Amino acid sequence: MSNGGRFDFDDGGCYVGDWEEGRAHGYGVCTGPGAQGEYSGRWSRGFESLGVYTWPSGNTYQGHWSQGKRSGVGVERKSKWSYKGEWSHGLKGRSGVWESHSGVIYEGMWREGLQDGYGMETYADGGTYQGQWQSGKRHGYGVRQSVPYRQAALGTARPQDPGAVLSWPSPETRTSRREPRRKRGGFFRRSLLLSGLRVRRAESKASLGSKRGSLKSEAGVSSAGSEATTLSYAETEPPELPSTLTIEGSSTEVYAGEWRADRRSGYGVSRRSNGLRYEGEWLGNRRHGYGRTTYPNGSKEEGKYKLNRLVSGKVKNLIPLRRSKVKEKVDRAVEVARRAVSMARQKQEVAISR
Repeated sequence: MSNGGRFDFDDGGCYVGDWEEGRAHGYGVCTGPGAQGEYSGRWSRGFESLGVYTWPSGNTYQGHWSQGKRSGVGVERKSKWSYKGEWSHGLKGRSGVWESHSGVIYEGMWREGLQDGYGMETYADGGTYQGQWQSGKRHGYGVRQSVPYRQAALGTARPQDPGAVLSWPSPETRTSRREPRRKRGGFFRRSLLLSGLRVRRAESKASLGSKRGSLKSEAGVSSAGSEATTLSYAETEPPELPSTLTIEGSSTEVYAGEWRADRRSGYGVSRRSNGLRYEGEWLGNRRHGYGRTTYPNGSKEEGKYKLNRLVSGKVKNLIPLRRSKVKEKVDRAVEVARRAVSMARQKQEVAISR
């Protein structure tokens, strides 16, 4: 037997709508303390099913629910970003599109509220990353394409993702998407009460356990800090290059290879449109390990690098036997880096096709 009516909470909130067998069932509206915050939509045996949840701040979620958690397809809108896609157990999951008002867009796979799997990210300046992700960070194999240096420099006041073979960092307005864990204002969880409306009104808060923030801001949309305060990672110092090497404003860069924890680490190749190229090992966005740098004029530098500086490989510092061993290690590193490029291109294609 279905009924309808109004139930007032001691804190000023209320539920108005249908119920069945003592539970919210059908269509109803539930408001939070002092009538701030609201869920409006379908209910199923005491739990939200399909509707719109509005926080006191004005942020909203519109979509499907299961057992009191966002599950299925839904759209969340906040003051600085929005997400449209799939949800699982209250967190962003499987696939979806995240877009900030500053122009950063991520489209791809998610797991437990974070980018995980294959995805594409477009930055505010127009640059892109396409490839693998893990726990909200670029991790695995991928391809990073920059825009012309002049355009990137105008697009952001703080350069990001420095190229280890240029005398300037390639700007990247990649915004982090993880929100800090914190207690949020909101209205009390009503599900326990709404799944048994027979309880006495005076017991409403006790039944609910006074749990604030029914939809906790999951560590969800990403990496560390809010959009307004954090960027993808700290800058690194520029590499040592001849002072006579000028950089054209139209120059662009493509890096293809390995990534670890949001940084170029492992093997990869950086190519600039002006002919500058580095092939070899990387660590934390810097040339680190064995590799080869080719300059626009065709001259080459190779050996062992440490944090962007060549520390082993200069002919005058090496005896013939040692020089031969360094050469072998450089050739091997270059070969592995080129294989990493091939792998990164494959992962890029997968990310684009999904």
